[in-house]
Amino acid sequence: MENAKYKFQIMLNNPDQLPRKKEPVITKLNFTDYRVHKDSLALFDDTNNSIPFQIIDTILDGDYIQEASIVYLVTMDNLVRSYWLYADEKPLAQKEEFKGIEKLEVTQADGFRRLDTGHYILELCSGTADGTSYGKWGIRYFEAKEEGKNLIKDYSNAIGGFYGPFFTPKNGLINPPEHTTVDIIVEEEGPLYCRYVFKGTVPDGLDENLMGKNFSITWEFFYNTPWFRRKYDVDPFSTTVDGIPVVNKITVGDEFESGQGDRVFNRFASYGGTYYREGDLYANILSEGVHKLLEHADEMGNPNVKKYKDSIGEDINKVSWDFFWRLFCVKEGILTPDEIREHISHIIPESHSVVHQSERNENVLFDQFVDVNSAPEQTIFPMSANKTAELNDSTGYAMVWYTSEVVSRYQIVQRNDSGWVNWGTNGENEHPELPIGSTIYTAYGKFDNWEVQADTMEKNIDSKQGLATILK
Repeated sequence: MENAKYKFQIMLNNPDQLPRKKEPVITKLNFTDYRVHKDSLALFDDTNNSIPFQIIDTILDGDYIQEASIVYLVTMDNLVRSYWLYADEKPLAQKEEFKGIEKLEVTQADGFRRLDTGHYILELCSGTADGTSYGKWGIRYFEAKEEGKNLIKDYSNAIGGFYGPFFTPKNGLINPPEHTTVDIIVEEEGPLYCRYVFKGTVPDGLDENLMGKNFSITWEFFYNTPWFRRKYDVDPFSTTVDGIPVVNKITVGDEFESGQGDRVFNRFASYGGTYYREGDLYANILSEGVHKLLEHADEMGNPNVKKYKDSIGEDINKVSWDFFWRLFCVKEGILTPDEIREHISHIIPESHSVVHQSERNENVLFDQFVDVNSAPEQTIFPMSANKTAELNDSTGYAMVWYTSEVVSRYQIVQRNDSGWVNWGTNGENEHPELPIGSTIYTAYGKFDNWEVQADTMEKNIDSKQGLATILK
């Protein structure tokens, strides 16, 4: 670049020589030994093509950059590559404009941002705290532009909520995405990169160990690339779920709705094959408790129980999971706290026994691709994985997850009766398994090999700023 004073090598290293296509890269910069004007940067690849970029997290001394990071997209399948960053003490005479990510009009009353990222159209919502799945905070509209289909029918669920250990009968089924709202902070918003932070407080339930807990979730979206990521931070806690200690672990749930008789995904896979147990015996135990209460609803003389019974209808399997367990929710006020405690005093020992002290505990199955809807209760519990996928073998689309920590057990539901599909980081009986502080990468699209996509999310392109060449 003409008239630039400095030329910095940006060294790109590609672990395992994985194929990278429009992969986002964030490179940390330090210019404390140079006088680099904030408006003087220009980026070029190794064939001298100008590369769009975005500067974030800038620390300035007047008009001069001390520290910052630069975001850009890289396509490569070789082991190493060099980009070149030019800079000067004066601003560029003319700066190229790049359109990139667009902000659209929100469609929901609690819609905060509706983004066209180039790859996705999605809407971030702050929640309504109305106790329904239609009012959850998180991503409540999610569409791959190439496919042109929203994976959350009628905005009736959300991607990104966290649940356990708060959403358990022991805690009165406090549902953070449904029972609270979040404040959304814009940290970075530009053509290549947007970063938002959700901040909130989980409402108090029945478990004293879980009261007054704050949380923040950091979301990162990139232009025209299939993966995005989020990091979960929750105040420390220690409690028990299913009679088993839980220390600083949560359940994250990505949920999809397609309507009765349909499923967004019809297969599940773990990297290298899936070891899993099938069937949700805990759900059966809770279901029996619900049925017994509904049988005696009229004689109980409780108008809330009667109203709940009428809303369920005749076929309990055709309502969503959230709606089904509302009976045990302290926020709904259908049962008193003491009545809820009375029920769980029987539920916890029984469910723990039938899951962990029965033949089922040893009945571990294996398959490459699991037909979840054919399993009992349309539910499986995969074991020990950090790269997973839910797939639709009719459309060829797949949702791929990489978690920065290995998850000991997942709960996967693909239910044709209601059209509800769930990816959750919990084991049987709602036991949370994802350590707080974890980052989750997620990608949706048509991938030649979903495991390769997962590998690229696990091993990002490594990038570093090299020494400067003084050009003048």
